[in-house]
Amino acid sequence: MSGKQAIAIPVVKPAMIELSGDPRGDAVLKFETAGETDILLILPMTGLAELEAMLARASLEQAKHQPKQ
Repeated sequence: MSGKQAIAIPVVKPAMIELSGDPRGDAVLKFETAGETDILLILPMTGLAELEAMLARASLEQAKHQPKQ
């Protein structure tokens, strides 16, 4: 991890994702919090692709620890 400071904000649930029609545009992700302020993340499409890849890897890793059905 980088040496940058980070802010931990508990998220209640993801609320919305909005994608630009322009492949070079941005994606906006909204998350609801328990507080009075929600979180908006603005990612370039390359950042969204990296996030999707990270979530896929995490899902595969988590699946290794689930009982087989």
